[in-house]
Amino acid sequence: MSVIDVKDGYTFRKSKASDIPAALAMRAKLFRGMGVALEALLDDSSEKLRETYDSAYRDDEIVHYFAYSGGEIASVAGALIKRDFPYVFFKPGYYGWIIDVFTEPEHRGRGLASKLMEMTHAWLVSKGVFEAKLISAGAGPRRIYERLGYRPTWEMSLNLGSSGALTYNEYIDARSTNS
Repeated sequence: MSVIDVKDGYTFRKSKASDIPAALAMRAKLFRGMGVALEALLDDSSEKLRETYDSAYRDDEIVHYFAYSGGEIASVAGALIKRDFPYVFFKPGYYGWIIDVFTEPEHRGRGLASKLMEMTHAWLVSKGVFEAKLISAGAGPRRIYERLGYRPTWEMSLNLGSSGALTYNEYIDARSTNS
């Protein structure tokens, strides 16, 4: 384990490709906490997510940082490089997307997510990133992100489905109104 820092009984380290299963397990906890229904996900989403992470780790375009307590993961935060429209036309042609931010309930309120976010920011800066973006699921996380300097943007969402199924943003909206 390549330790980056030790603070208040927690050990912080950068992930390796071999940590993908741990990152995905924490992501699953995050989604359950957000109330994302399994039927909202693609049938093969687990396989596709693993393939996406494998590829991004190979290309050094994704990272996760973990906080450990007693050898167990207490918190995680990740970032990846995104190259999509219209950002591919603006310097540097990509941006950072913050992912998989989750702290086990018994470890919340200790600044772990903030410390891990600072680590992801440093990694993004080392990659030449000018802007980091994320989706905040709830009032509590939103306060953390705002303390770190994040601000709301002009992005908007519309559900075009006729089945009544919720979109990802609608799951987040529902969580935000309940937290």
